[in-house]
Amino acid sequence: MIDAYLDESGIHDGATVCVIAGYCGGPGQMKRFDRGWRETLAAFKFPMKDFHAKDLLKSRDARPMLEALAKVSGAQPELHPVAYGIVVDDFNSFSVDERRFLTGATLMGFGKLVTSGCPSKPYFAPFQSIIRVVTDYAPIGGKANFFFGLGRPFAEYARTMFNQIRSQADMKRAINTWSSRDRLGDPDFPPAEETAPLQAADLLAHAIYLHMQERIGAGESGDFTRFPSGLARLCLTSANAGDLVYQNKTCLRKMLDQAKSLCPAWRTA
Repeated sequence: MIDAYLDESGIHDGATVCVIAGYCGGPGQMKRFDRGWRETLAAFKFPMKDFHAKDLLKSRDARPMLEALAKVSGAQPELHPVAYGIVVDDFNSFSVDERRFLTGATLMGFGKLVTSGCPSKPYFAPFQSIIRVVTDYAPIGGKANFFFGLGRPFAEYARTMFNQIRSQADMKRAINTWSSRDRLGDPDFPPAEETAPLQAADLLAHAIYLHMQERIGAGESGDFTRFPSGLARLCLTSANAGDLVYQNKTCLRKMLDQAKSLCPAWRTA
């Protein structure tokens, strides 16, 4: 068994980028992570229930505490940070059928999409990708369970996507390159104000969101090869190659080209 705690930044209307991010690891590693997070908050005399990364990142006074919290994940080398971000305008540049596929529509071997996907919701693209990355970390025969913040809009998106993924598994002749699908566990929705790894996921998601906005603001929306600096870098200390992915137009096109190579009958509108 492994556990993954994920959060988002940029799912609101008008966002230029959207990020899904968090941490995955074994239950024992998560317990140590939880303890380290709580001890760090206590050392700064900061109430756990008041932690909201979006607000704290705007405060210069909170910087020492945030840096100390970011280092907690780096102290767990077997704890894996994962982050997927998508450039919204790049996503919207594709056709409806292509966006349907990128957000989870099922492609059948005869070249038709038989489920709707979510072509108007770009955050389903990184969500779907990060779920696959996490299940790859689960051992063969094991499961990856997922935890999302209770009561947030993202919880409803998570429920929708999990239901969509499970319905795809029952379809014969579906094009499927997801080798670890059978390791997908169950979603759960604990309160974030009481769940340290969810607060850490909140911090990571917002730090990567700011990094992506910075790259776009510098006119580099097509080039995210520069590794994040500052707080985001601290959060990613134990990240593996391939676990930090920016889905710009080039990346999304490669995903579509792979699908079309596996199903030459698919002709997008």
